[in-house]
Amino acid sequence: MKVKISNIKINPGRRDTQQRNVEELARSIAAVGLMNLITVTQDNTLIAGLHRLEAVKLLGWTEIECTISDADGLQAELAEIDENFVRAGLSHRELGDLLLRRKELYEAIHPETRQGQRNGQTAKNDKLTVLAAKPFSEDTADKLGISKRTVERLVQTAANLTPEAKKTIRNAGDKITKGDALKISRLPPDQQAEAAAVLTIAPPTPKKQGMMDSEAALREFTSLCSRYVSGIKSLHHRAGIFAGMSISQFDALGNSAYSVTTAIKEFFEKVHEIRHEMENEHEN
Repeated sequence: MKVKISNIKINPGRRDTQQRNVEELARSIAAVGLMNLITVTQDNTLIAGLHRLEAVKLLGWTEIECTISDADGLQAELAEIDENFVRAGLSHRELGDLLLRRKELYEAIHPETRQGQRNGQTAKNDKLTVLAAKPFSEDTADKLGISKRTVERLVQTAANLTPEAKKTIRNAGDKITKGDALKISRLPPDQQAEAAAVLTIAPPTPKKQGMMDSEAALREFTSLCSRYVSGIKSLHHRAGIFAGMSISQFDALGNSAYSVTTAIKEFFEKVHEIRHEMENEHEN
């Protein structure tokens, strides 16, 4: 359904768009059209697709094709928060605040998942808990691909930090880590802002000797992926030859492709494992 762009409402508090991403999307939409529709409520409040909306505005569109959601109220806000999770550049403080609000909404929609009520249901009827919604931390961890423990710690941090401490942490950028913020949140409220301020002037932790610079590592990985994508694209004009292969040749083709995806999967599993260990060391 097409909606006038001027009629689309954007809730206050949404994160600002990133201009570079908007411009890239605008070029893509100009070339191939709007492949993924934005989502709005029945009263034209935006749920998902702020960058796409800003991109078509840049192109001078006055109307945009939308998916109209039946969600309203709490459900619509929950969907909007879930859309924000896919945004790049979320700081741990911003993510924590989003998770805290998501917890409030999720447990209002699914009151049976609150810890005390869920325990009571388990004691009364195990079959009921099988059909019930997942607890907040489990549902959120599944959606974000992170551990339940990480979700719980981020929510705990966001819930316990004072507004003054949050402001200092936000302004500190990378100087205050997720682990530091958790430790600050466990202090008495009247000590949090001062503790956060001290960390903003602390000297940066020196890099371990021999560790590859992260930017250099990123360039190496990006270059490798670029060469791989370019190589695969160069085979497109010979797709007919591959299509005419024997079953055994086709199996060998599949095995080669599978070995690549397996290697990538194992690499990211290793990265996540080491990252988790580093976070635990810092938090302790």
